[in-house]
Amino acid sequence: MKATADDIPNSGKGPNITSFSRIRTAYVKDPDFMFIILSIKHKVYVQRNAKTGLMDGIMEVAGFNVYDLKYISDADINYNPALGTGQIQIRDIHYVTCQYRTTWEMCQLLDHKYLHSSRRSIEDFCREAAKNGWIK
Repeated sequence: MKATADDIPNSGKGPNITSFSRIRTAYVKDPDFMFIILSIKHKVYVQRNAKTGLMDGIMEVAGFNVYDLKYISDADINYNPALGTGQIQIRDIHYVTCQYRTTWEMCQLLDHKYLHSSRRSIEDFCREAAKNGWIK
């Protein structure tokens, strides 16, 4: 689940969703795997409680979207190599385009994004593949 503020500009742009290796491994182990993303837009209101003198926070759900990662369009999925094996990100979690693809096509997309980042090589990919059992 990703929650973003409705009243903060650029909130929801480029959030980390999951690691490359974690999602790639899940699809290899179970081609029917579903990685559901729940995106919630919220507003927070704060008011002083007259009885306690403390501040009470109230969160209002302003909107939501639900996506299966496998069906988010190529253009909306980014790869950020900065953390660990890299993070899969969504360009803007509130505005995505859906694109039907098979699990094999999703793995190919993930691999392409991984290999075309400036920090990853085919040797890095082979090391991850051996470590996570992608190659038998």
